[in-house]
Amino acid sequence: MSSKNKKKLKLGIIGYPLSHTLSPKIHEYWLKLHGISGTYEILEVDEPGLDKLFSDNISDYRGLNVTIPHKVNVFKYMHEVSESAKIIGAINCITLDNNKLIGSNTDADGFMDGLLSFDKDLDFGKMNVLVIGAGGASRAVIHSLLMKSTGQITVTNRSKDRIASLEKVFESEITLMDWEKLNKDISSFNLIINCTSQGMQNNNDILLNFSSIQQGSVVVDLVYNPLQTKLLTDAKSHGCRILNGIPMLLNQAALSWKHWLGIKPDITTDVIRIIESKL
Repeated sequence: MSSKNKKKLKLGIIGYPLSHTLSPKIHEYWLKLHGISGTYEILEVDEPGLDKLFSDNISDYRGLNVTIPHKVNVFKYMHEVSESAKIIGAINCITLDNNKLIGSNTDADGFMDGLLSFDKDLDFGKMNVLVIGAGGASRAVIHSLLMKSTGQITVTNRSKDRIASLEKVFESEITLMDWEKLNKDISSFNLIINCTSQGMQNNNDILLNFSSIQQGSVVVDLVYNPLQTKLLTDAKSHGCRILNGIPMLLNQAALSWKHWLGIKPDITTDVIRIIESKL
């Protein structure tokens, strides 16, 4: 799609609160890079404010990202919802197409694109994966792994009620593990993914005993502030390869552009540096 023929457009993000969102920095950088006249706005609205936004102003926008706490709340406003958004149970991307609101979820493909940019030769059929967490991020990660026919996917979470809800969605495609067994069984996994917010801003870190971990295993923490959580530091010290949440953040944002504009911006060192400088 030629950027020369694009009229000025409005993009934005819906959430509450949004004081720490990095999305404007990402999308404003890409707008400038692609020579597109447009804006990316912060739409900080609480749940009662959603009705007014979708009744009065939604037609002003070509596309919107959606974040906490509205990823479920926006379903009722959509004319169409993608299959992945239905499975994950969350919408993080809205596209306005011919006055029709289309809800989708770019987290699953964003996670996988980021993981494959880290190591394009991963053999998913031989992967024994541990997913930590039972929220929306874990659903997206599990869905992305299932799309790759991953060998074994085990999920653990502190709250047994929340983890039971995953079983209803994915049924026999995942194995559930008690939180208390986490360190005992860690040697059997060669890909570990933290999908919780534990460790964010160095608070409430997840502490794992990596002494028996397979050398060369991959440990991913979807947290990106700090860039290297204690989980990642400990994993690296025991011979693991580590990846933070920046690749998923940027790739899910780039996939939003694919829905809105038919363009998937490249994840360059420049945009990574811009985001890391804001943390």
